[in-house]
Amino acid sequence: MPKKEHTIALNEMESEAALALGYEAMKNLRWTIQFAGPDKILGKSRKKWNTYGEQIIIVVSNGQLTISSEMVNGESYDILGNNKKNIASFVKAFELAKSKTALTTIGQNKVAIDTLRAATINAAALEEQQALEVNKAMNLSGSNLNVTYTIIGINVLVFILMVLGGAGIFEPNGYVHVAWGSNYSPLTLSGDWWRLITNIFLHFGIIHLAMNMYCLFMVGIFLEPMLGKAKYLTAYLCTGVLASLTSLWWHTETVNSAGASGAIFGLYGLFLALLTTSLIPKVVRDVQLKSIGIFVAYNLIYGMKSGVDNSAHVGGLVSGFVIGYLFGYGIKKERAGQKATWMMPAVVLFTLGMSYAYITKNKVSETERQSIVNAIAGASFKDSEKFNNDLISFDTLHQQARSFFADSSLTDEQLKSKIDTVALPAWKHAESLLTASKTYDISPKNHEKATILLEYIELSRKELDLLKQMIAEGTNSSLQLELDQTKAKADSVFEKAVSL
Repeated sequence: MPKKEHTIALNEMESEAALALGYEAMKNLRWTIQFAGPDKILGKSRKKWNTYGEQIIIVVSNGQLTISSEMVNGESYDILGNNKKNIASFVKAFELAKSKTALTTIGQNKVAIDTLRAATINAAALEEQQALEVNKAMNLSGSNLNVTYTIIGINVLVFILMVLGGAGIFEPNGYVHVAWGSNYSPLTLSGDWWRLITNIFLHFGIIHLAMNMYCLFMVGIFLEPMLGKAKYLTAYLCTGVLASLTSLWWHTETVNSAGASGAIFGLYGLFLALLTTSLIPKVVRDVQLKSIGIFVAYNLIYGMKSGVDNSAHVGGLVSGFVIGYLFGYGIKKERAGQKATWMMPAVVLFTLGMSYAYITKNKVSETERQSIVNAIAGASFKDSEKFNNDLISFDTLHQQARSFFADSSLTDEQLKSKIDTVALPAWKHAESLLTASKTYDISPKNHEKATILLEYIELSRKELDLLKQMIAEGTNSSLQLELDQTKAKADSVFEKAVSL
């Protein structure tokens, strides 16, 4: 961060006297004097409209006084030259203090500095004691974050593999997510119960992933050391599953959800519960309660926007809060030397029981499941959308080719003209569309549909040729029978194509 220093020669001035004059200069500048050591004073310059104040340090050593001004509020550049201005102001104030400060004032400043030194030592001791209490309660220095890093690693690895599989870095592909195990309600409720777990390791785009992993890391710093790896992992997985169940319960329509946010909200809910107990020292509790409360409130409000599965957030938060109190009770027992080995099995069994009960009660039929599986299988091919657009075009051409058959007012010549100028060109265009689809990357069933529709086009052309022959030669029983048979066969072939 931007910093400036300046050295003033003391010319054999006593060190304590120099510090006392520096103290006087800081007072006259109305700077805040915060701490003092054996040979230094630390303070802060005045807060102004264009600055939050700079850190000021005066050090007396080897017959000289060094004054430094440093920007410590995250600034990258000292555009307005505040550090330079602070040093210039101090040098001027120090020279003025040398010439005008009475000996009695210097003596009083020395006493004030000694008092400040004692207060600094006490503050450091208190801070060290608080740090020891926090570490004892939360085990921050006695544990690593291996589980948190492993979860992050799995999420990142899965995301990379999904991108390679066509999921999209920024724009998600829902079909790829379903294939990888997203919480797609018709499949989850018809046998794929494992989607309740796998979906918490999938993400819809790199922004979704980055935000979730950042939030996981920030809460993992505190929770993994405090809970221990087994409880921490249990909480992550169980709140994630309960969040997924909440999403299924809340959405009456089909939902395809994924993301670690339900499990992460579960961890934040668990942390909130612990912060309301005496397990965590007050010095941490007060700060974290405020910051986590703001984080949770903001994300729940933000989650009200379209496309965000807020129900999973709420489900994770509430389940985490309950598990947090349960774990908090168990931790108190363990610290009192009593066993509480039942806690994790109880949480796991409850989660499994809720999952089984909900899936059993809301089970989707095998017929509906198979229909969805077939649709997904068809849509997962690269040219599926292109083929579907061709089918839409085919429907338009089909209607165009048969649009005039119901018009009984047409004369034979008019009907023949319509066949030559409207129907046959429409069938030719439709044939070219379906012939081109032979090279498409589509499902075998769609290839079969295209083949059957080509057969239907051929029969429809034969039907038109027979109709033109009857117009030219006159109606006879033999031609009429062949026309009726051809039309019946064409209708049967078309019904077969529609049923696929």
